Amino acid sequence: MKARTNAEWLIALKSDGHAQATALSDLRVYLLRAALYALYRRRGTLRDFAPTDIKQLAEDCAQDALSAILKHLDQFRGDSRFTTWAYKFAVNAALVAARRERWGRVPLDRLLDSPDLVERFGSFRDASSDPQRGALQREILEALRQAIETCLTKRQRQALTAIVFEEVPLDELARYWGSNRNALYKVLHDARRKLKAHLSERGFDAKEVLDVLGNDG
Repeated sequence: MKARTNAEWLIALKSDGHAQATALSDLRVYLLRAALYALYRRRGTLRDFAPTDIKQLAEDCAQDALSAILKHLDQFRGDSRFTTWAYKFAVNAALVAARRERWGRVPLDRLLDSPDLVERFGSFRDASSDPQRGALQREILEALRQAIETCLTKRQRQALTAIVFEEVPLDELARYWGSNRNALYKVLHDARRKLKAHLSERGFDAKEVLDVLGNDG
């Protein structure tokens, strides 16, 4: 790939004719390498894929990334190298594709009928060596369990379980439910609002919950 400065990339991609075609070709090759690398790092998710299938998936991801980059060219501020900025588009496209392929082969009805959020939180293990911190963790988890059991609808519990814990792509869950992204966003928003309100009533704020349930550092 021809070495270019940030300015040279932008000028070439926004031009027409041979300069643009060459820049697009170079960028597509770079994005393909990035997508392939990201997909092979998720090889466990794609274990049923033959190398040719992964290559085809990477090419699709590279094309998606290229389209997204061209659409967002005006948002590039030059805080990093252009290729570093572009690389993230390819990796994100590959990760989304890997998740989509993974859940395209898993019956979501089985997943949504599996242990829900209450049991998930019940299996949480306190990793803190600080007795006071551990006690606070248990108190927050109990408040969360109560909120999940008393405040959330079944669909809200299922949505949080699928999206937050299982990393099911939003589009895949929306497709399974015959819904759309906006409707699913509202389900998740309402669920989080209910959990936040329940915790707030018991004297916990969002930052405290994240600090206590996060890594010990």
